[in-house]
Amino acid sequence: MIFRIQEFFRQNIFSLCILLVIYGLSTSPQVAKLCAGVAILLFGMIFLSNGFRSFSGGFLEKVLLKFTKTTPRSITFGAVITTLMQSSSLVSVLCISFVSVSLISLPQGIGVMFGANLGNTAGSWLIAGASSINISVFALPLIVGGLLFNFQNKAAYKGIGQVLSGLGFFFLGVFYIKEGFEGFSSVLDLSQYDFGALGFMLVGALVTAIIQSSHATLAIIIAAFLAGQISYKNALACVLGTSAGGVVTALVASLSTNAQGRKLALANCVFNFVVVALVMIFFDYFVLANDTLAALIGIGASSSLRLALFHTIFNVFGVALLSFAIPFIAQTLDKIFDSRIKNESAPMFINDSLLPYTDTAIHALGKEVWHLYQNAFAIIAHTIGFHRHDIREHGDLKPLLQNYELLEKDIAVRELYNNDVKSLFNVIIDFSTKLQACVTQPKDVQRIMSLQIASRKIAEATKNIELLQDNIKKYTKSNNQALKSEYNNMRLGLANLLALIEQISPASLEVEMSDKKADKKTDKKASGKAGKKTESASGASGKNSKKADSGKAKSGKNANKNAKDLEADSSKDFAKDSDADSSKDAGKDSGKSRKSSTISQEKITLKDIKKMLKAERKFFKQQDKYAITMAETLIAQNKISSANSTSLLNDFSFVNTIAKELISAINHIYGISGNKSI
Repeated sequence: MIFRIQEFFRQNIFSLCILLVIYGLSTSPQVAKLCAGVAILLFGMIFLSNGFRSFSGGFLEKVLLKFTKTTPRSITFGAVITTLMQSSSLVSVLCISFVSVSLISLPQGIGVMFGANLGNTAGSWLIAGASSINISVFALPLIVGGLLFNFQNKAAYKGIGQVLSGLGFFFLGVFYIKEGFEGFSSVLDLSQYDFGALGFMLVGALVTAIIQSSHATLAIIIAAFLAGQISYKNALACVLGTSAGGVVTALVASLSTNAQGRKLALANCVFNFVVVALVMIFFDYFVLANDTLAALIGIGASSSLRLALFHTIFNVFGVALLSFAIPFIAQTLDKIFDSRIKNESAPMFINDSLLPYTDTAIHALGKEVWHLYQNAFAIIAHTIGFHRHDIREHGDLKPLLQNYELLEKDIAVRELYNNDVKSLFNVIIDFSTKLQACVTQPKDVQRIMSLQIASRKIAEATKNIELLQDNIKKYTKSNNQALKSEYNNMRLGLANLLALIEQISPASLEVEMSDKKADKKTDKKASGKAGKKTESASGASGKNSKKADSGKAKSGKNANKNAKDLEADSSKDFAKDSDADSSKDAGKDSGKSRKSSTISQEKITLKDIKKMLKAERKFFKQQDKYAITMAETLIAQNKISSANSTSLLNDFSFVNTIAKELISAINHIYGISGNKSI
């Protein structure tokens, strides 16, 4: 019986706590009014965030990309957008998402976060101004008007309705907080307690961290100050504390992101903690500066606007002081954090927090599919006996066929497939399925489907390479020169295909290139301003085609000519070799990949990519047909047995299947495939 009671309390502890809180509030009307005000204000903040998010439609993402090219522009953007949206949390989450998928750099993201702290001061002015007048007369009409807008069918109208309702609830919450503090002294007189500036700063930080809203904490502080519950200096210290406690939201948002996102959240902590520490050290001087400036602009000694002014002063001070140190902060964080991937099966770019921002989520999905390909690339390359840095850097791969180092190792292909490919593939499919429910544009739905198909093709290609492993290891070291030569041709054909794919992989994998309008612009620009480059690339494609027809499998030679220049920026993080030497290879790739990010996409157009992949597909199809004639000839010459020919024909078929799956996957990644079925 006692056990059942304990189990009941354990399972229902949260519900019981809520009931106790409700009962406690019902016994004290003033405390209930104060807590209700905080709850209504937070409810309004949720409405505001949802409203801006609902009609953004990728607008915020596009603006963020456009106006964050330099540090001053990044700071200005962060300040302006936070002032307009009254939600530094939304801006922080969006910024962390962008940095985590490499749409903007870490220094750009730090600039936006600094600006968001500056823009957050507009909220303190709004709350202070609202506390000085009877704003309840504005709150109810805004709520009613917002509700009427919310009944409309268009998403934009619904968004406007949520914004208006959010403002109404925001003002109503401030009103109830103010009303609650006016009679709060009968319950608890806070003016009797004096913890000093440091103590009240910690109180402000703690309250902000708990409710995760600096606006709500500022409303409480301003209401308490106007009610005489806390002194002027203590109120200023509490306001300072909201900056320290406000980092919690960004830290929580960064937990589900990669190392880049966590770096940005830590940079936000550095800004706020450094500013708070410096202001606390020189607190009296900042109070004096605040009083002097307030007197100059005519703010009264008892006005709550002085608290808003103080909030603005120390944030402006922080931005002015630390904005020049943004590059240093970014470099330091890069040195402290080891951003190399420890677990290849873990997703690098996608998480459910991206789902509300569909444009960003689709971009992240594309990068995650490329991550999946890089895992598959490692497994396939090692299975056929090549290091990845050899495939990326060597113009002629044929001499490397005599290097049996990897073939002599016992590479567990099935285990690597399950750990590095299958598990990540499942995450990609799960995320993309959720994302499909969030998008409305047909082109976005099609893009997601293409990436799903690409993921499936990559997984199938990796799974099939296991079927080749035993025979490749056996016959490449065989005394039968005919068998050895044909299996080396298989290895060389796949290696050249991998080299070609590495050549055409763009420096930042801009998956939006699949948009048909973007394709047309790219092709026109390439054919007009860069005609010579396009002809050169097309010529390279033609050469690859001829070599494919001749059966010599040298298309990868031309592919590797520019491999160093066009090496994928993301490839450095995806490296995971099966042995110690390949770990060093990843380090080499990492160093070279940074130089490739400046290479123009005009060097190889989507049209050229399509031609080169088509030539490769044709080559492998002809090789598959050639295998039958070749096997019959070798049997007739008594160079191989019938059993050997069966193995040879099966393995040529497997190679053709693997190549076909990889080519199809790359076509879908670039959005240039005509096949729309999974």
